[in-house]
Amino acid sequence: MNNIDYTPIPLYDKVKWDLTSEACHVLLISPSGGGKTTLLSYMAAMVLKRGHRLVLIDNKNTSFGALFKSIGVPVATSPEETIDLLKRCVFDMEDTYKSYFSSENISLDTNFSKLNLQATVLIWDEVLAGLECGSKEQKRSMIQLLQQLALKSRMSGQGLLVLTSQKLLATDLPLSISSQCQTRLLLGANISDELFHTTLGSYKKELASSYVGGVGKGYAMTPKTGLTAFEAPYMDFSQVNFKQLLKKLKAGTK
Repeated sequence: MNNIDYTPIPLYDKVKWDLTSEACHVLLISPSGGGKTTLLSYMAAMVLKRGHRLVLIDNKNTSFGALFKSIGVPVATSPEETIDLLKRCVFDMEDTYKSYFSSENISLDTNFSKLNLQATVLIWDEVLAGLECGSKEQKRSMIQLLQQLALKSRMSGQGLLVLTSQKLLATDLPLSISSQCQTRLLLGANISDELFHTTLGSYKKELASSYVGGVGKGYAMTPKTGLTAFEAPYMDFSQVNFKQLLKKLKAGTK
């Protein structure tokens, strides 16, 4: 395995994704055509480049999930697979705490990076659609497991979350999950006032100028930057064999 890199992942200007911080969990909202898949592909590739483990949930069976599955990244698609993958992340999280955080040498600021441990990042693409893909009992199980990861995984690094959706209402996700996602990204041109507020916690009228969004463009909210304009990293897939690049990056995480 390559050396593990805990350096924050650059997203745009001063907006960075720091897996070791309180803002490790990400909420990405983007209506159809907003550039979500391209940004997710970049974020997933950077997780692998940093030497961390990546797992995906893709209940819609999209090309995004198929691509990463083809290079050996675990991808859950059915409700049963989703629950199994979430359970595995929770088990790994609890096992990490039991194995590494029971020492008398542990301090208040100890986390997985200070223990030189590999993180596991879970990307759940279209989480709201995924929660509705099974029975009511399966949905309850998914939410309970997701809550455990949202609330408890940060210090262990096992089950750090990237949750995406095309829309978001205040009641769509339990507050115990959504409130833990302190890196928030909103992409797209036609964004309602309600979606802007639910995603970012602010109002359009608070912007210094009129709302500017589009494909790969919108706004971000993080503890360090506050509300700021955002533009996703540009990736020209016609100029690079992205699958071969992912294979190379994936090989370095074993």
